[in-house]
Amino acid sequence: MNKPDTRSGTGKRRRRLRAEERRESILSAANMVFGQRGYDTVRIDDVAGEAGISKALIYEHFRSKQELYGELMNRAALEMLDRIVGAGSEVGAMGAVRLERAAEAGFSFVTEKPEGFQMFVRDVTDPEVAQQQAALRRGTVAAIVGLMEMEPPETRAALQRRNLEQLAEMVVGGFYALGDWWLRNRDADVSELISMMISFMWLGLGRMQQGERWGPPLVGGNHVADAEHDSHESLTSPSQSG
Repeated sequence: MNKPDTRSGTGKRRRRLRAEERRESILSAANMVFGQRGYDTVRIDDVAGEAGISKALIYEHFRSKQELYGELMNRAALEMLDRIVGAGSEVGAMGAVRLERAAEAGFSFVTEKPEGFQMFVRDVTDPEVAQQQAALRRGTVAAIVGLMEMEPPETRAALQRRNLEQLAEMVVGGFYALGDWWLRNRDADVSELISMMISFMWLGLGRMQQGERWGPPLVGGNHVADAEHDSHESLTSPSQSG
């Protein structure tokens, strides 16, 4: 019996890829296609074309487009979180420095792997994929809460666990939004984005850690609304004008 010809058109023998290598090559091709075109418009045929293989071969490794996309999302989210938590947990990182290091790590992932980042921040119509995106976001929020809990107890005495969760939701939401903005404005200076994010978040968060609140005081908090209002009034008071 004749053996199948494994030579390419150049006469060189082609090396058969092992199963794990083939799987990785499919993921690499899918990452590029999904990253450029989004989830909804891509078909398995498009991934097969990018990978230079048959659609049937893809189905040997992934049951559906949904499963393929889900694995890519998981990989990207885990790598991003590993960078963020690692940077935010470094020795000597406290307060604004911790937040800044975490933000730098997060944005480095966004700029280095934009295709991966946009997979779990861009809207999709598939409800199961959307649920997975939501689960990944909850995981990110939990990781940020973990970083906040690394702060010395005395600096977050006025913040209960639910307050940390609320703050983490805002931190993650702001990061996702700025990262998505950068995807559409890739000539922007990332250091400026980081500075804007830290300035917006920390100037308020730092005061909240000291117990200040806007509006009716919480338990252990200080009422600052009237003081802030009086301060602004003094800037615009008629007696101060010419």
